[in-house]
Amino acid sequence: IYDMLVNALENDGFEMYYQPIYSTSKKRFVSAEALVRLKDTDTLGFISPEEFIRVAEERGMIIEIGNIIMEKVCSFIKNGGLGELGIAYIEVNVSGDQAVDEELFERFEKIRKKYGIAQDMINLEITETVAVEAVEMLKDNVRRFLNAGYSFSMDDFGTGYSNISKLMDSFYHLIKFDKSLIWPYFDKESKNGKLLLPNLIKMINELGYQIVAEGIETEEMVQMLSENGVEYIQGYFFSRPVPENAFLDFMKKHQL
Repeated sequence: IYDMLVNALENDGFEMYYQPIYSTSKKRFVSAEALVRLKDTDTLGFISPEEFIRVAEERGMIIEIGNIIMEKVCSFIKNGGLGELGIAYIEVNVSGDQAVDEELFERFEKIRKKYGIAQDMINLEITETVAVEAVEMLKDNVRRFLNAGYSFSMDDFGTGYSNISKLMDSFYHLIKFDKSLIWPYFDKESKNGKLLLPNLIKMINELGYQIVAEGIETEEMVQMLSENGVEYIQGYFFSRPVPENAFLDFMKKHQL
């Protein structure tokens, strides 16, 4: 995997996929999550981003890969005309090593300005675990991004510490519920799941956050989440992550 990453860095071997996010109040797609993929699927087959990102972090390559991702996302926003298709922002994942890099803000701002992208077109996703473990080191970066007009999502809420007290004074605009919080509700044998999810949605909303539900695959899920106040829905029910051209086709079909 390391050799593949070296080759990808030298030969434009990364590509971005996008998964649309649906607004239950607006009844349309308003954003998307950007997900990086390795173009090389011949050497070892498909490699999960979780796996190659881990290798990239261990080998000190994640900063460079993060810059490439930001570059590709900004280029796509501009050249794909995403604003005209009703996309308000793109979610960009930030790894733990990136989140505490003191030069992250300057690099991202340089790329953003290069393409003339508005700051509010970028929403930065940070996992719950990173936010808890590195909260002190994150503060300077977060402050600079927020002051510049970016927004943040807590990604994978429910897989890490799930410390509700951390939300009381947090910097997030969105809380992304992992499917592990959602799917048990629809398991007939899970009594706790049916109790937990509606109450957790209510509490997060009352704290003033909007929720993105991930991993949604059925109409039943969409209906329950919509009725209980979940604003955004992401999952295979609407679309798998798809390459840029397929994403544009999807948006033109469903938005125009």
